[in-house]
Amino acid sequence: MKKLTIATAQYGLADILTQEQFWTGISAKIREAAESGAAMIIFPEYMTAHLLSVVPSMLHDDACHFLDQLTDEYVRFFTEHSRESNIAILAGTHICKEGEEEGEYANKAFLFFPDGRIETQCKVHLTPEEQIRWPLIAGDELNVFDTEWGKMAILTCYDIEFPELARAAALRGVELILCPSYTDSAYGYYRVRHCCQARAIENQLFVALSGLVGSLSEDRPQVDTGYCQAGVFTPCDLPFEADGILRVGEVNEDMTVLSVIDFHRLRENRERGAVAPFYDRRPDVYEHEHGKTQV
Repeated sequence: MKKLTIATAQYGLADILTQEQFWTGISAKIREAAESGAAMIIFPEYMTAHLLSVVPSMLHDDACHFLDQLTDEYVRFFTEHSRESNIAILAGTHICKEGEEEGEYANKAFLFFPDGRIETQCKVHLTPEEQIRWPLIAGDELNVFDTEWGKMAILTCYDIEFPELARAAALRGVELILCPSYTDSAYGYYRVRHCCQARAIENQLFVALSGLVGSLSEDRPQVDTGYCQAGVFTPCDLPFEADGILRVGEVNEDMTVLSVIDFHRLRENRERGAVAPFYDRRPDVYEHEHGKTQV
């Protein structure tokens, strides 16, 4: 199985004056990652919401409409950059129309491959704010997809806080979960961070986390500040480090964290680790106890 050199972005929110400035900044990060040897780069959740800073402040409904109007350009931009730089790009998440009803939008992740393939995943678990303030609908399906490095899935931010979804992915053969996130405080970040590490431990797989950092000088009701320390996490067991950290960045710095994911080491962990939580689970007990709690 091939090693994967992956770049996880701590994408810095900063004041920009034009949409062109936004796209130019993204191009530079993609080019830097590719020149550093990365075969994949992960950008954070709500990254394109940075573009809301170049227009007057608006309510969430109008913001969704504004961002959706950029979907064609978004897809074209990342399709071209993936092909030209020969790098897979998880282009964060983007708000776009989804469903059959007028005014329904999804928080949707797009993963672009150099050969033109695009894998997508709508966020399955919406936060209370996304349910109340944003006019968003939740995804109802987990997309597990094949890559040249093995099977992967995308769990966006709050999704990683639900162990059932990650377990479903692991049972379908996933060995790397990609987690684009947006958290605006240390509280939110550490909920996501610790759940990333828990999912890596209990399923004996890798989790790669990306997030927004920095802040805008003018408040925006959608996205105006971020808190993150991006990186890649492993099981807390041999042959990995005791803390389960493959690599992380500097807290809240605008930077890209480069890691080498060795799937052979994951196989070694699953075969010869001190514990085997992925294999030692007891579904018979869980199902029995679940039946007791039905109301």
